[in-house]
Amino acid sequence: MMYRLFLSALGLMATAHAAQAQDASSNIQAALDACHAGKGGCILDFHGERKILQKTIKVDPELSSIRNAVFECRMPSGTCLYISEEGYGHRNNPTTNRLENVTLFGNKTIDGITMNYDVPKDYVTDAAMTLSGVSIRGFNHGLVLANGVWGVDMFNVTIGEGNIGIYVPPGTKDAGERSTFVGGTIYNNAQFGLDEESSAEINFVGTSFDYNAQQMILNGPTDFTGHIENTQNGKPEIILNALPGVPAGSIYMSAGSTITVNGWNPQAPKQPCYVETKVSWSNIVLPATLYGFGGTEGGICGPGKVVTWDRQPPHF
Repeated sequence: MMYRLFLSALGLMATAHAAQAQDASSNIQAALDACHAGKGGCILDFHGERKILQKTIKVDPELSSIRNAVFECRMPSGTCLYISEEGYGHRNNPTTNRLENVTLFGNKTIDGITMNYDVPKDYVTDAAMTLSGVSIRGFNHGLVLANGVWGVDMFNVTIGEGNIGIYVPPGTKDAGERSTFVGGTIYNNAQFGLDEESSAEINFVGTSFDYNAQQMILNGPTDFTGHIENTQNGKPEIILNALPGVPAGSIYMSAGSTITVNGWNPQAPKQPCYVETKVSWSNIVLPATLYGFGGTEGGICGPGKVVTWDRQPPHF
């Protein structure tokens, strides 16, 4: 009798596990498509439920919001959430939509959230979608800002434990005008916290970059207020590149920001410098609080121009 009860309990557990593991992609996409077809805004609120996604979910940022969800992303390739008006077109009276209180878990063969609108000669449609209280963990690229994306607002967004936290692909078109992160942390990414390859303009306000293998590659101007921390890793933490015909990679840091390299030994530094520059027209504005900002060649490698926040020469 007890053996039969035990087997029955195992069967119920297996059924429950199978139900929990069910792919929710089709149902969620159908609900979003119904919103898109209705031409009106809608809110999908998952009330904290955990959903498994095995196919990419496409979201029109002008029509749909997603709230209070935990998504476990298991698709074999591509991206988990694709934010785009491709196939929907621009509307003259769009609603303001967002991902709010959303957590994504994934793996390093896929991307987390991709914003993209690759439609030639459409200069008015913006694939940007506000992110608020969003956590993105364990992806190849956590957040991809691609074609047709500008002016994204992101509040308390954490991106970590993947390969690259924030990625702006090379050659993005009709994109890059001033996007802003407020708060949040970019942490423990195996390659870069931010890999910006297209001269995008990005603001960070009160954001932390913690223990990424390297913190930033910049091809455009970046304003930064916040906290940067790492250990000695033998590589420049920030690399300022330059692309033809656009402003060079630059970083402007506020007086209240901090840079810390834990374990730094000024008698035996392990890295050539903290910031590596390629051209003389890369600008670097440093905060007052620096620890470990140095290396075998000094604080800065290359010809980039350096001042402190009060426009005085730096003292490394």
